[in-house]
Amino acid sequence: MFIAEPPTTKFDVHFRVGKIPVRIHPLFWLISLAFGAIAVRGASVHVFIGVALWTAAVFVSILVHELGHALTAKAHGWPPRIVLYSMGGLAIYSPGHQSRRARILIDFMGPGAQFILGGLIVLGIVLSGHSVALIPGLDFTTIGSGSNFVFTGGRLALFIQFMLFVNIFWGLLNLVPVQPLDGGHIAKAILEKYRPRDSWAAALKLGIGTAVVIAIGSLLLGFGYFIAIMFGLLAYQNYQMLQQVSASGPRYG
Repeated sequence: MFIAEPPTTKFDVHFRVGKIPVRIHPLFWLISLAFGAIAVRGASVHVFIGVALWTAAVFVSILVHELGHALTAKAHGWPPRIVLYSMGGLAIYSPGHQSRRARILIDFMGPGAQFILGGLIVLGIVLSGHSVALIPGLDFTTIGSGSNFVFTGGRLALFIQFMLFVNIFWGLLNLVPVQPLDGGHIAKAILEKYRPRDSWAAALKLGIGTAVVIAIGSLLLGFGYFIAIMFGLLAYQNYQMLQQVSASGPRYG
């Protein structure tokens, strides 16, 4: 989700998934804990347990997301590394000749890996005889015919609820065509084919319009202030980038 790799700190956590190096910046934990305190409001478990479950769900889900990018890049022969930072992370690699198809596939497989994980969780819930809403509060997203698994209560149900929210809802948000989200990168790659002279500017204009619509829509539909603020900030960030691109003239690719 992010553009630049954060600097290393003495508090970084390092490990490997197979041969892929992973670094966790301390800000990843701090942001996860802060959002966890918001996510567990009204939950039936103790706040510290709820925050721990949220942080675990975010860690697993974001790592899976970045592994989706990294493993796809590795399949193309480009050794990757992963950095988890703030609200997301980076899968970093140095490609040689990179086709448009490869770029789109690598960008998509971050959210794609989350959808696969979310799908496996949903399958397990349905096979257990329960139902679950893919997006909490939206009944039309419910899968299964039994009682809602989330309403069974307990730590496992809360953890599963967090996992589905992060993997499905955040995964969908990441496909929105706004920079620097994965959907923004995909949109730019597609625009390069049809508007090679101004694909970057066109992608940023698309990002500004999309972010503004989502920000306003989230307020009007009662989705809360968080999404509105986030996409409002993204709209402003895309506008700043557009000003820089306009000042530097046309860019190719």
